[in-house]
Amino acid sequence: MDPSGDAKGDPGIEYHPMDLNTAGGLEMLELTTDCGTAARLRHAIDAAEQVDGSADFDRFVARLRERFPWRFQLHPDVLRRDYLGIVKQHLQNLIPRMQPYMDSGIRRVLDFGCGSGGSSIALALAYPEVRCFGTDIDAAEIEVAKERAALYGVADRCEFFHVDINQELPFAQGSFDLSLCSSVLEYAVQKDARMFCVQQMVRAVSKRGLLFFSVPNRIYPFEIHTGKWGWNYFPRWLGARTVDCGFWEVQRLARPEKLRLYRCALLRLLTPWTSFCLRKGLAD
Repeated sequence: MDPSGDAKGDPGIEYHPMDLNTAGGLEMLELTTDCGTAARLRHAIDAAEQVDGSADFDRFVARLRERFPWRFQLHPDVLRRDYLGIVKQHLQNLIPRMQPYMDSGIRRVLDFGCGSGGSSIALALAYPEVRCFGTDIDAAEIEVAKERAALYGVADRCEFFHVDINQELPFAQGSFDLSLCSSVLEYAVQKDARMFCVQQMVRAVSKRGLLFFSVPNRIYPFEIHTGKWGWNYFPRWLGARTVDCGFWEVQRLARPEKLRLYRCALLRLLTPWTSFCLRKGLAD
C-alpha cells in the first residue's frame, strides 16, 4: 500500500500551495443536485465548523504540534487546508464529487490510503448511514485518524487499520460497496506498487462495486503537485518521485478484472485534478 497522509508531501519536493482539487466542489453540488442533498452537506459542514472552533479542537492541534512538529513548518494555508482543517476541506471539495455515486445501496466504504482520516470522517458526517473503513501504511497517522474521528463524533462509524507496505488488506473479498482513493496513487511511483494498490481495491469491493478516484491527471506533461515537467511522461529517466494517474491506467492495472467508467462526465477526465468512478464487472 502507498501512503496517503492528508498533508502528503516530501520535504525534498516543493509542493505548490494551491491544490487544483479545491475548485468548485460545493458550488458544483448546489448547481447540479437537489436541495436535500445540498442541505445534507451544509449540515455536515456546519457540524465540522463547530468542532473546528471548539476547545477540544485546540487541544487536538496542540497534541499534533507536539507529536509532528515538522508538519507545522508547512505554509500556514497548506497546513490548515490539508491537515488541521482537512475534514471541512473534504466536505467542500471531495464529497460533492462523490455525491453522484452515494446512492441508497452504499453502506460500507473502503478509504484506501486514508492518512489521518479526513476523507472517512467527512463522508461519515455527510452520510450517517455509511460505515467507513480506512487503511494506511503510516501507523502514526492511523492513530491520529482514530483521535480525529472521536473528536468529530463519528468513531462509531469509522474504523482505521494500519497495513504494512505490500500487505494485503485485512478484509474478505467483496467486503465493500465502494472504494475511495483520494490522492494516493501518485505516490506509488513504481508500476508494481501501483498495480498492487489497484488490485487490492478491486478485490475488496463487491461484484458490482464502485471504485472512486481523486488524483492529479497524468495526461499533463507536468506533475500536478510539484509542477515538475516530464515527470508524468518520463518518470524513470527523470527520477520522478510523484507520478500522476488516469482512469485508463487504473483500468489496465486492474486486469484481468474488468472496470468501466460509471456516471463520469467527459470534462472531468480532462481537468488537471481529475476524479472518476469505475464499476467492477462488464456492462449488463
